[in-house]
Amino acid sequence: MATVAVPDVGLVPDWVIAEMPPGYQTRRLEIERLAAELHDKDAIARVLWENGAALEAAAAAIFASLRCEVDPASGTGAPLSVHVDGRHRLLVHVARAGGAIEKTSDDLTRAFQFVQYAGDRDRVVLVPGNEADAAPVRRAPAVQPDALKVLQRMGVNVIEPPALFRLWRLSFEDAARARMLLERLHTQDGGPFPVT
Repeated sequence: MATVAVPDVGLVPDWVIAEMPPGYQTRRLEIERLAAELHDKDAIARVLWENGAALEAAAAAIFASLRCEVDPASGTGAPLSVHVDGRHRLLVHVARAGGAIEKTSDDLTRAFQFVQYAGDRDRVVLVPGNEADAAPVRRAPAVQPDALKVLQRMGVNVIEPPALFRLWRLSFEDAARARMLLERLHTQDGGPFPVT
């Protein structure tokens, strides 16, 4: 016997749906559509507070929603490969932990390794971790100034998670501007990347 998930009711036999009054099926399908939409948006919102693999998954979801081809990291320590277009690629390193990135951080070492691995049409991008207990407007800078100087000299762009989220939000209001900023993220030669 097949079953169908019904919100707040649980699983019911599929024949029950046929017994229900007119409009029930339509409402149920609309609720399922809305639940799926909320699930997708919740997956993206995680970029604002998660760290590690969950932050990487949220960043990948944002780049995919911006119509980029996204290849997940092919193993521990590998970058997220984001194809901005047919020729240009972002190698995105997502920090594994929250807190400010310092000059001695393993994340700088990883970024340097990715710079060495990068081709002529690649740009390395670092997404620092979140300070999950604080709202984005109350957070300290995610990268210490001396670490930021090193990243800038290496040509690594830094986009903090709230800025990545703003880029996604902008795509609903002005898709052309969001796309232009995404392309600028690729062409910028190191340093912080604000989304205003």
